[in-house]
Amino acid sequence: MAKRKSSPDDWEEGRCFCFVRHAQALHNVCDDNLWTPDNPLTPEGEQQCQKAHEEWGGKIFDSADLVIVSPMTRALQTAYLIGGLKPDDKRILVSPACAEHLSGATCDEGRPLDDVRRDLPWAQGFADLSENWWTEERPEEALRVATFLRFLQERSERRIVVVSHGAFLGYIVGYQLENAQNHIMTLEDSLTAKKACERSAFNIGFAVIRQYEDAPLKRLAKAPLTCLQGLGRKHAAMLASLGPKTVNDLATWKFARWAESICILSPVEQDGSHDVSKIESKMNINKALDKEWEGWAMSFLLDAPLSAFAGLTPAKDPIFESIGLTCIKDLGEWKYYRWAKAICALAEVESENGSS
Repeated sequence: MAKRKSSPDDWEEGRCFCFVRHAQALHNVCDDNLWTPDNPLTPEGEQQCQKAHEEWGGKIFDSADLVIVSPMTRALQTAYLIGGLKPDDKRILVSPACAEHLSGATCDEGRPLDDVRRDLPWAQGFADLSENWWTEERPEEALRVATFLRFLQERSERRIVVVSHGAFLGYIVGYQLENAQNHIMTLEDSLTAKKACERSAFNIGFAVIRQYEDAPLKRLAKAPLTCLQGLGRKHAAMLASLGPKTVNDLATWKFARWAESICILSPVEQDGSHDVSKIESKMNINKALDKEWEGWAMSFLLDAPLSAFAGLTPAKDPIFESIGLTCIKDLGEWKYYRWAKAICALAEVESENGSS
C-alpha cells in the first residue's frame, strides 16, 4: 500500500481509524534489551508521549469511541500518556490481535498478565486476555493483520484508536511509523489495506526486518546483517568481529560453506573406513582443519567446536557461543547463513526493472 499522509480532516469527517505506534522503548535504543521481554518506555519515550498529547493526542483520544491497545507494556504506557486516559475509562480494550509480530527477538514477547497488572495497576481492559497470551498459536502475519482489520471494520464505533507496534502497523499503513507517530485512515483505505494483506505475493517477510521487506534482492545482498529478522545489532556486531558484515559476506563465508558441506556429506560417510588423510592423492579436507582435527570422520566433526577450522582460534569459540553456535553442525545448519545464501543466489536472477 502506498504511503498516504494522515489528515485531521479524516478524523472529523466520517468513520475512521487512528493507528498509533508506541513511543520509544528500551529496545529501540539499547541492543541488550532486544533480548528482554516486554520493555517499558524510556524517559525520552515518555516525553514523546507528552508532546504528542499536546499536539494531537488529547483531541483524538477524547473524541474516540473505542481505544484498542496491544498488551505490551510500551503500548499501554503510550496509550495512557498520549491519550491522557483515566483508569476507569470504559472505552479501552486490550487485545493481542494488534500485538507485535514475533520476530524472534525476546522484546516482542509479553509477560504474564498478573505481572502486568502488578506493574501497571492503572491499566484496564484485560477482560479477554489470557495469562500467557503471547504463547498462543498465530496465523501467518499478513492474515493476522487482515483479520484484525476485518474486526475493526465490523465494529459499530465510528472512531477507533489503535495503539500498536511498528512492524504490525507497517502492514496496514504501508510504511514504518516513527515512535509516537499516528496515521489516520478512512474506512475505505482500511478495506484496501485488508485486501493487500489477503493477497499472496512474492516476499521474504519472515526473514528480513520490516524496512527491508520491499527491497530488491540485489540490495539485500549488500545490506548489513541487521536486515535479517531476529539477528539484532548485538549479534551482528559479534559476527562482524569474526568476518561477515553483509548478507553477501555471510553467504560466501568460507567457514559457513565448509560447515554446510560437512553437514551435507556426513550422512553418506561409511563407518569403519581407515584414515587416508595423510596419504598423497587421497581424500581429505586438511586445508580446512586445524592439525589436531585432520583425519577425523565428518560425523565427529559435526560436534567439534568452530575452532576446529583452520583460521579460527579457540579464543573465537566464546563469540560463536554467544551467537548460539557451539559446533560445526550449528553453523552449517544456521538459518541466517541459509537465508543469506538463498538471497544471494536468487539475486543473480533478479530483473532490475521488473521486466521478464
